Amino acid sequence: MRAFLARLCRGDSHLADDLAQETFVKAWRMASGWRGEGSYEGWLLRIAWRTFLSDRRGRREHDELEEAHLGGAEANPDAAIDVNRALDRLGDRERAAATLCLGEGYSHGEAAEIMGVPLGTLKSLVARAKAQLIRHLEGEAQ
Repeated sequence: MRAFLARLCRGDSHLADDLAQETFVKAWRMASGWRGEGSYEGWLLRIAWRTFLSDRRGRREHDELEEAHLGGAEANPDAAIDVNRALDRLGDRERAAATLCLGEGYSHGEAAEIMGVPLGTLKSLVARAKAQLIRHLEGEAQ
């Protein structure tokens, strides 16, 4: 969940930590609401997604939204930087869908449930994100 929030927050680790903490507090308060349908991790990610959206709306209203580049690199730091830059260019919904399905390995159905969108919408978001990522990465490779 922390890695998911870090991607959504475009590398702002302090914001991601705050949202993760808020997510766990909400999950604790809503623990009786978990019906055991699907995975517990998916339920937490859904809460994290909604917490992120709520925070983003609040920041927009106060004109405090900050852009930050993701840090941290896996095996190839240059490739990771390129991917992070490409992800930063996506909208929030596309970035979340791509992170869940392409990065974290969730099925379309699981990701749709986490994000609270219909399956067809999620598939469109993933397809759009994938096409944009390819365009951005091909453009940076040249």
